[in-house]
Amino acid sequence: MSHQSPQSSSGRGPASSPFAGTDPTLYSPELVRNPCSGHRRQVTVIAAGKQPVHNVDDNSKYKSVLPLPASYIEGAFINEMSEDDKTFLSRYQFVSQLPDGTNAGLDSEHELFSVQHQMKLYACFSNAVPYYARGVYLRYDDLHDAAEGKDILEQHGFTVDYITGYDYALAKSQDTAQLNEFEGQFKLAVMIEPNPDHAIWEFTADDLSGITKAVEITAGAFGAVRNVIHVDTIDSKMLLVFRIEFHSVDAANRAVQSLRADPVWGINAEKSFQWCTIEPSYWTGERAMNSPHRTKPRVDDQGRFVGYRPSPAGMPYSMSEDRYAGQQFSRHPHDQHNRVRRDRILDGSDVRTTVMLRNIPNKLDWMALKTILDDVCFGTYDFVYLRIDFKSGCNVGYAFINFSDVHGMISLIDRIERRSWPGFHSTKSAEISYATIQGREALVQKFRNSSVMQETPFCRPRLFNTFGDAEMMSQLRNTGTEQGFPRPDNLSKLQRSMDSARSVGLYPPHGYSSITEHRNRTSAYDRGGPRDMLQAAMHFARQRAAPVPFAGLTDAKKHDIEAWYSYTFGRGHCGHISFDYIPMTHVAQYFAENPAPLQVPGVIGGPVGSPYSSGLASIPEGTPTRGPRLARTPARSYSTRGYSDATANPFM
Repeated sequence: MSHQSPQSSSGRGPASSPFAGTDPTLYSPELVRNPCSGHRRQVTVIAAGKQPVHNVDDNSKYKSVLPLPASYIEGAFINEMSEDDKTFLSRYQFVSQLPDGTNAGLDSEHELFSVQHQMKLYACFSNAVPYYARGVYLRYDDLHDAAEGKDILEQHGFTVDYITGYDYALAKSQDTAQLNEFEGQFKLAVMIEPNPDHAIWEFTADDLSGITKAVEITAGAFGAVRNVIHVDTIDSKMLLVFRIEFHSVDAANRAVQSLRADPVWGINAEKSFQWCTIEPSYWTGERAMNSPHRTKPRVDDQGRFVGYRPSPAGMPYSMSEDRYAGQQFSRHPHDQHNRVRRDRILDGSDVRTTVMLRNIPNKLDWMALKTILDDVCFGTYDFVYLRIDFKSGCNVGYAFINFSDVHGMISLIDRIERRSWPGFHSTKSAEISYATIQGREALVQKFRNSSVMQETPFCRPRLFNTFGDAEMMSQLRNTGTEQGFPRPDNLSKLQRSMDSARSVGLYPPHGYSSITEHRNRTSAYDRGGPRDMLQAAMHFARQRAAPVPFAGLTDAKKHDIEAWYSYTFGRGHCGHISFDYIPMTHVAQYFAENPAPLQVPGVIGGPVGSPYSSGLASIPEGTPTRGPRLARTPARSYSTRGYSDATANPFM
């Protein structure tokens, strides 16, 4: 009796039998088409052709085909570790004291600046986010980075303590009912299909060891694996269930999404059975004994929910276009041309790819935003920039996202737009509109020469590999990983951006005279338009045409200014910033903060050592030379437009 190969229409295996002598592969497109088919697997238990085939679902015949998991003792996973244990490790930290003795909660700007200055210098902070709430809290993506970051901060004199995710959620005023204690963990089921050509088949301990090793190799393609445990056996479905923990939360998210789209299958050395990964999902088991068990939202003394509005699930897009949950949904009249319309995307009349996601809770960081995007549109976006307020460390309410696949944009519309943000003390509903700058190349060209690339890593835009990028590299499991951002290619543009950002900031202060260019921006959402580029060029030309009173500074004084600038504003993305690229307004600020006695001709009894008295610098045109007149001149600072009454004149 001949044995036919498994049918390809079942979706449970390749078109040709893996038991016919062909080498196994790690990917089959047919597994993607129907990974959860109801195909009934059959096995032969004795010589082929002499006995009837029995159904695997018959529990009475196959109760002990697969081995049962070993007894499990709590403590192997991060969420099961006790805070009192000396080996306690967490992705969350709290900085309780600075090197100068400042305790947490006394000076927010000083504390944030001190921590972020270290975050600019070490790679372990690339995927870390600070948050201030009566002290600096740090959240890491990877446990390795968390341990290394704690050691680095302690070596620099900081006092750092590990805390739980529950403490971090309380600091951010998040809904603890939405807290995920199993970050970095996921569940993976492996289906075993015996070879019908084998007369007698037995799943041995070596087979289980081989499957466990294959699961570790599969998981290792996404990141460093911390633990793999066989937790359950379902004989009726011929399934082995594994609980897997990564050091990185992002690696676990990518593993779930990637294995859902592209399962992995293989065959053992004896070709007695084949296996296939199915049903990957986030781990949602029972909480550990030492868990806070805070699974309910907060309520007040009258039993009312405190500020948290859960996100409605499953609302179809076909509901009333301008009404949502009985509430009027309106946009600003000037925003209608940037409105993202689903029908225009589908019929191809609108081919824009970059969107702005608005009404984001201010306490949501870029790692949490990426988790949401991976759950909704994994592998379809290649650029994400969540704009940050550099002083507070919180986002300003919107993010830019560029899609390489329109299906990801449609998924974002269907599952994110007009919905609230669960877990955050916010009543905002997400809105989506088109961005002013369109396309990945235009975004990269804008931001590679922007001052934002000199800020702390969590403030910067990021690039990610899409499905197309991963296929071009022949590395399918790299989908969703981060790409390196291109380095600056226009130092003059970078200097102008830094000058504008340092002197004006993200939000210009009221009553400051040098913010006319900022207030005249064409776009309310971002900068970089044609009119803005023209104004920036004119501003730069005026600055270069103005007298340069610092041309006669010695090299030693320039080095002092460079050191002061690095300490005050941090080092740049390219490393050390030389004096030639430090904005002139900051040089004036240096002399205002460090006044030095200068000799001006005509002032009787003036101090010795002036660059003018030694001929090192020429006197700027219009500088007063007589003592009484000089004494009556008000205190002013040098700027690109003259003098303002902001700070003291370094030549007074």
